[in-house]
Amino acid sequence: MFTASAAERQWYGLSVDGERVGYAYREQRVEKGERIDSLVTRVEITQLRQRSQLVSRLEVARSESGAPLRVRVESNAAIDRNGWRGVFDAPAQRIDVTIDGVAGARRYDTPASLVLPDRLSESLAPLWRGTQSALDFPYLMPAAARPVMVRAERLQASQQDDTLIPIRISAGGEQGLTETVWVDANGRVRKREQRFYGTRLVWDVCEHRCDASVEHPFDLMARLVVSSPFRIPGSAHDGPIRYVISRSDGVAARLPDTGEQSVAFEGERAIVTICDACGTTESATEADRQRYLQPNAWVQSDYAGVIGFARRYSGAGSADQIMRQLVDGVREYMTGAVDYLGYASAREALRTRAGDCTEFAVLLAAAARARGIPARVVTGLVYTDRFSGKKDVFSPHTWVQAWTGKRWVSYDAGLGEFDATHIALAVGNGDPRDTAPRSDSLNPWRIERVGLVRKH
Repeated sequence: MFTASAAERQWYGLSVDGERVGYAYREQRVEKGERIDSLVTRVEITQLRQRSQLVSRLEVARSESGAPLRVRVESNAAIDRNGWRGVFDAPAQRIDVTIDGVAGARRYDTPASLVLPDRLSESLAPLWRGTQSALDFPYLMPAAARPVMVRAERLQASQQDDTLIPIRISAGGEQGLTETVWVDANGRVRKREQRFYGTRLVWDVCEHRCDASVEHPFDLMARLVVSSPFRIPGSAHDGPIRYVISRSDGVAARLPDTGEQSVAFEGERAIVTICDACGTTESATEADRQRYLQPNAWVQSDYAGVIGFARRYSGAGSADQIMRQLVDGVREYMTGAVDYLGYASAREALRTRAGDCTEFAVLLAAAARARGIPARVVTGLVYTDRFSGKKDVFSPHTWVQAWTGKRWVSYDAGLGEFDATHIALAVGNGDPRDTAPRSDSLNPWRIERVGLVRKH
């Protein structure tokens, strides 16, 4: 535990929809000649009717002169442990980022104007002092594990409290940070509001019993599931099924075409038809095949353990036969605890034998690539109560599409079988930054209608 006393901490109470769900604190300390700034958050959650905690820690270490030395980000959620570490190379003006459980490091340039999280309030000074209305600057974003360009804009102060200056901070694209901070006349952050699993997490300065127990923890799955307009009978799951899909946030619904999913658009809505062969006949260029054969930081198909796993659980046969063997192998092997937070790599899944559909999918994709089968990872929704315990809902889900020689075919190690209730929202190579963050990507989706399509 840190050596700083409680009096040296700035505490915040955390709430969702006015209900207290946890706390956060920020502190500074000097240790071995280094100045260390830490931000710790703790949110009480329920998942699978079990109570647990989501704890994150962000730490920035600087020299006595203020030069950045290291950044460490950790996120602990039940069985999941993940995060990253960045080490600064001042002469080369770069940062080397190492992600937990992933081999190798990524290097990024660090311009002199790069803002780190511990100095964010200082960088906003022209806004809260009123000398400028907007700023653009590079920011080392903890969620992205790399520098990104952000825009900060001063907003109109509230009539209820005009002593605080609201500032919105955002980064473009689906991976972007979007939050609002309220700063007082001295530049101290008194309130924050940020995205959190499809809702808004509010931080308010706390003075008394800030770490007291939480009476009503945050219901994680209630925020991630999408309601179905009606119950879909099991007899209809083979399809075809047609969906009318929209988003509640005003963004047009854009879903990918795949070999099993055909998409048409009607204004802002998507008309999606799904069955075993309802989609477009996708081609795969040599570049496509090579992309989905290459190992990456999460799908480590070149790791000896993955290669051995693939050989142990599959034999000779067609690509389809091998994939079905590997699906059975993953389901047999992954016998550990289930947790629906975090995103572990195939190597970590092999080590722990634990996780959710995401870990099942990255391990399956890695094993497929190790057998020479191009495989891509799909994030989307599936009609099931297995993950949420809630009836008649679509839950967040991840599965794999493999190139069998003629088309991309879906394989689901998490549930065992692919069916027409699998709605693909994004397709990528297994890097979670290829697609929208799980923590905020599913809630806006709305399934307006579901129709069973008569087979001809």
